[in-house]
Amino acid sequence: MDNRFVSTRGHGGRPDLFEAILQGIGTDGGLLTPDFPLAVQSLESLQGLPYPRLAATLISTFAPAGSEAIIAEACTRAYASGAFPQEVVPVVPAGDVWVAELFHGPTAAFKDMALQLLPHLMTASLRQCGDARRALILAATSGDTGKAALAGFADVEGTMIKVFYPQDGVSPVQQRQMTTQTGHNVDVVAVHGNFDDAQRAVKEAFASPELAQACADKGIFLTSANSINIGRLLPQIVYYFHAYLTLAARGVLALGDAIDFVVPSGNFGNCLAGVMARRMGLPVRRFIVASNRNKVLTDFFQTGCYDIRRPFHKTNAPAMDILVSSNLERLLCMLGGDATQTSRLMQALATEGVYRISDAQFQSLRSLFAAGWQDEQEVLDTICRCYRATGYLADTHTAVALGVAEQYRIKGDTTPTVVLSTASPYKFPASVCQAILGKALPDAEAMEALHEATGVPVPACLADVMTRPILHTGIADPADIINYIKENLN
Repeated sequence: MDNRFVSTRGHGGRPDLFEAILQGIGTDGGLLTPDFPLAVQSLESLQGLPYPRLAATLISTFAPAGSEAIIAEACTRAYASGAFPQEVVPVVPAGDVWVAELFHGPTAAFKDMALQLLPHLMTASLRQCGDARRALILAATSGDTGKAALAGFADVEGTMIKVFYPQDGVSPVQQRQMTTQTGHNVDVVAVHGNFDDAQRAVKEAFASPELAQACADKGIFLTSANSINIGRLLPQIVYYFHAYLTLAARGVLALGDAIDFVVPSGNFGNCLAGVMARRMGLPVRRFIVASNRNKVLTDFFQTGCYDIRRPFHKTNAPAMDILVSSNLERLLCMLGGDATQTSRLMQALATEGVYRISDAQFQSLRSLFAAGWQDEQEVLDTICRCYRATGYLADTHTAVALGVAEQYRIKGDTTPTVVLSTASPYKFPASVCQAILGKALPDAEAMEALHEATGVPVPACLADVMTRPILHTGIADPADIINYIKENLN
């Protein structure tokens, strides 16, 4: 099968998977998406596969024929070399829902699931494409992507990485994780503004002919570690299958039974991976999209109108403090929109701040998605209620999903529901401590107090994060990021 990818906006060429990973984004500014039917999987054949083999089996279906061994080697290095525990993604009960814990990697956040694999896929792609240039990875982050990308690419030969985060838009733990990152090839820069400002600036950098020429002059090419890169997105498909197969192995459901997933959503890559898993044969009944007070996604799934002309809120679930959800562009294409229509909608968003999808697309949305949101106090209440009722300690983002799941649980509905847990509660200890103990403490003290009160272990990667020396202090305006990158191409 000639598996090729095309841009959502119609003018980005037709790269294969390895070329698409290196390219990162369509040359027309769109997102690369499969131009082939996704391979439907036999659930029976996937039963019992260890996580690395499951990942290799699923991801290989997107790659050129004959590259199965290359993908398998990358998955083994990512998931079976000590970065994760033997049980890569535990699936645990929390009352009448199940929680798939995606945060047991080296940075205690779900982004590790993809960003421990992406560097191996990228170096394999360089070999496959015979490309001797160095890769400069650019990433905008609302907190977790940045640290996970830095940890994945630190000291990886042939790569450099620059991460841009909103100066006052991440938690103290997240900021400290990034600014203390070691590695000869890493750079971390705070950006004046919010995540959308950082993300927009990075997208403009990719589209800059001037920057492209400056990179070319030094034997460098630009690519991305955000979920706009298809190599970041595909690994996220795996844990949907894993969660389903785990529940089947425990007798919670039989193969072929339906399941619901509740997904805390900001940039929408996590949920979009689930949509792709469904197209590969996973029997998902619906996705419940959970948002914080920046509820642009909830409003979209309830009305069909995407409107960013609204106040931006800094919340206690900061990784979801996003108004422009990039991966929604891929979903529009999956719903039957052609490239011309998608390009028109993205242009309307850029110039007017709003677009509305067609009635037919909206009806497709309504059949597959539900959506809800929680404000900051509701998040704290959910953390406390869940812990007292079930003993499960959730971070703020997982709490958003747990709270929204409660809104949609129908009495008597026996369809298993899986909440994707995206971070350790110790990533946001001040908020979790406030919810559980009713007092506000600095992060380091909050970690200690939470551990003492609950007995939940502090992940080793976070235990000393607040005392590590800060190595990165750069600050830039969004308008200056292109110049900053040009001046720091070393």
